[in-house]
Amino acid sequence: MALLGYRVIVTRDHGGLAAVSRAVSEVWDAPKTAKEPGFFECLSEYLAERPDIGAVVPVEESYVLGLARNRAKLPPDRIYGTPSDEIVTTCLDKVAMLEVAGRAGVPSAAAQVVETLDQIFDAAARIGFPLIVRPLSSLQPIAGRKAFITQEESVLREALTEWPEGHDRLIVQRFIRGPRFNVDFAAQKGRVIRAVATQILRTDAYDGTGIDVCGKTLPMPDDLREFTARMAAALDYTGVGLIQFMVDRDRDEISFLELNPRFNGNTAVPDRAGLELCRLSIDLAEDPDREEKVFESEGGLRHAWFYGDVQGIRKSVSHGMMRRGQVPGALWQAVRDAVTADFHVIWSWRDPRPGISQFTNSLRNAFR
Repeated sequence: MALLGYRVIVTRDHGGLAAVSRAVSEVWDAPKTAKEPGFFECLSEYLAERPDIGAVVPVEESYVLGLARNRAKLPPDRIYGTPSDEIVTTCLDKVAMLEVAGRAGVPSAAAQVVETLDQIFDAAARIGFPLIVRPLSSLQPIAGRKAFITQEESVLREALTEWPEGHDRLIVQRFIRGPRFNVDFAAQKGRVIRAVATQILRTDAYDGTGIDVCGKTLPMPDDLREFTARMAAALDYTGVGLIQFMVDRDRDEISFLELNPRFNGNTAVPDRAGLELCRLSIDLAEDPDREEKVFESEGGLRHAWFYGDVQGIRKSVSHGMMRRGQVPGALWQAVRDAVTADFHVIWSWRDPRPGISQFTNSLRNAFR
């Protein structure tokens, strides 16, 4: 945003990484986070005191959803760089999105919504293995995981001996083997105007769920281009977003995973691909009819997130996804990818403090 000429103000959240960036001019020490009641009342008061703030851009999911639910509390004379409230709430309803995908003709693996432990096992018997048990919200993990993947019934019964706390419903879905593909995009009234496809090579969880720590951008596959276009049209989507697919080319299977109505957590990927999503998040919110060129990245860039890779190894061991004997090989892979990557998600020689802060915060927590 700073490179676009904006004076950037951030909340001091997520360990203060953004707060220490040279691109940030000011930090708002908000008394609450979006996950706490009263945050948007605090934001409303702050904006009322700061008429110089012309645009508000939520980045993390709880802020995106919270803004959609609380927009009426905020000053109407500002630009809110996010898709419409209806689009946001629909996209973050995983059951609703399975229905949208079905209507749009976008393939999605067989799935069933369940409400009891017995229904999980009944659904597993009907759908077959391998399968994945998914929460309806990524903000509410299952036993510390974003989702639970299993290859056989005995492992499922051993892992889930009672209904997971904090969930009213879950989705049981057949798991498609193969890599995950991210498609970062911007759309204007249902038409995709920017896009880049990224094959995820590794995530911060050994079972393949979680945030990607290594990936490469590719020329857009024809089928993913078509499915992204269909989802954007079905939602009449305006704004930036991230759509994910599981792709198994050997079995000729593709399954829609989810559509996040926000920036990719690894914003550096579409930024380095030239998509201008930061600018478009504001410009499309201000004027959905503005004239914009259509651009699709040709790919060819490999990224890494070394800190996330190392933390993912630790998490995978602690959650039983990785054996301790696999750690040396995983660490060597993390180092090799960090050295050979075209760019890094957090680290930049021109702005090193966020990356340094991430490591020092980790060391501080370890010593505690």
